[in-house]
Amino acid sequence: MGLPNQSIETLRPLSESELSEWEEAYSAVEAYLLALRLRNRLLVAELVRGILWRASARRTHEPEKPARLLAMEEALSEIADWTQDVLDVPLENRRLAARGRLALLLAGMPDKWQGVFLTPAPWPPDFVEAMKKSYLAAGPSFAALTMVPQALELNAIGSGAAQWWETMDRRPIVRIMFTVILAALAALTAWFILLD
Repeated sequence: MGLPNQSIETLRPLSESELSEWEEAYSAVEAYLLALRLRNRLLVAELVRGILWRASARRTHEPEKPARLLAMEEALSEIADWTQDVLDVPLENRRLAARGRLALLLAGMPDKWQGVFLTPAPWPPDFVEAMKKSYLAAGPSFAALTMVPQALELNAIGSGAAQWWETMDRRPIVRIMFTVILAALAALTAWFILLD
């Protein structure tokens, strides 16, 4: 690959395995951006290209890592950094959590603000305000719940089975008799089947 400001003429040729590996990385990043509901194919392709350039630059320093892993790390890092800058709130471990992704969707980013996604500041004030409101709304709202234990209600068959089980636990002689009767029935059934 190369750096974003390089021209196509300066790129080195890639082997078939490298092409396949970078194509897999492209597909993974593209799928992630589509999961964020970005629908403009030109925008998605441009964002993926930029992310892959940065992953390619990292590849020179981290050759042991697969291209797909580097690309996804770059995508997650870039989106988290951008969201953190827009919200002006530090994200946990510099990661875009579910709350941040939900804020993007609640703010209407896929419908109204696709062109703003991953762009540098300044952003439209309406967008920033919508993001901050939706980020606060996406937070957990805890309600005090009380749990009172309830008696287990069984139907007639369940009640009878529970009562029978208690009887067998309290009186071992009943359990032994029940086991002997079951064994005798099984032996008789086997004997009648063998006679036929």
